[in-house]
Amino acid sequence: MKRQVLLFQAGVLLAAAAPGPRDPDWPCQQIKITHLSLAAVWSGPALDGLHGDWREDPQLSDLVQDLAQRRVPLDQAQAKIRAFAVQAGDQKATKLLLALSAVFDLLDSERSSVIDGLDRFGARQKELAATLREDTEKLRVMQADPASDAGEVNQMVQRVTWEAQVFQDRRQALSYSCEVPSKIEQRVFAIARSIQEALE
Repeated sequence: MKRQVLLFQAGVLLAAAAPGPRDPDWPCQQIKITHLSLAAVWSGPALDGLHGDWREDPQLSDLVQDLAQRRVPLDQAQAKIRAFAVQAGDQKATKLLLALSAVFDLLDSERSSVIDGLDRFGARQKELAATLREDTEKLRVMQADPASDAGEVNQMVQRVTWEAQVFQDRRQALSYSCEVPSKIEQRVFAIARSIQEALE
């Protein structure tokens, strides 16, 4: 009975892991978008033609690094934007637009790296699903054969149990990881909105 339950559970896991029609290796339910669009988060002044390197301005560089760090809470990031806007004086617009451009590029790059990592994870999970499916079928055949060696059957049960557990653990970790790209999008949007407010 226990073995039948194991086979059923493995089957449920594999059915739930069936890839969607869009990208066979993409493991998330969210739609895969490899890069963000600035136009989707920014409706303020155009960023084309901005001159200067934000890295050469120590205060601007510090601001960009703080805004791009997801461990910095958004309310603190927004307060830093307001304080920077006051200190920048008549260069406020130029510097804030440079900051926005830099933060957008940094977070879009970080998000793309996360997407790539999720793709690799999805490919590995797909391979594990294929192995689990194959071993589950082998176990069914062995259990249906009266001549099967009990020790070998037990080893296959343990193997399928382990593979199913690894598969499930990865699925649970994936549910959090799949949220990361959208969290980055939300941060970009919130920072863009705060910069736009500071420019008004």
